[in-house]
Amino acid sequence: MDWKQLVATRGRRVPPGSVTTYARVSLWGYGTRNQNQPVRSLLRGAANHGYRRLTNRVVRTDGRLADLPEGPDQQRHQLLREGVPFTADGRVDFDKISAKELG
Repeated sequence: MDWKQLVATRGRRVPPGSVTTYARVSLWGYGTRNQNQPVRSLLRGAANHGYRRLTNRVVRTDGRLADLPEGPDQQRHQLLREGVPFTADGRVDFDKISAKELG
């Protein structure tokens, strides 16, 4: 899988207002849930080619935001604008997200 294939898959499965996890992206791309470093590299490639809005919809399995070089604020603000709920400690609140919204 390359970043273009990742963007095509994510665009269909994770529309605005929804999120997914690195583990789910790994499962889509590699058939296993533990390929997080390759997934991060693919997401960085996509972000570097103008697909940041799509890549911002990927979070850690515990709801923490990505560890981005530019920090989490841009990702958090986008997700809040899209209506993604957060817990008091700043994690995506998976308890308030339906299966449809969890791409």
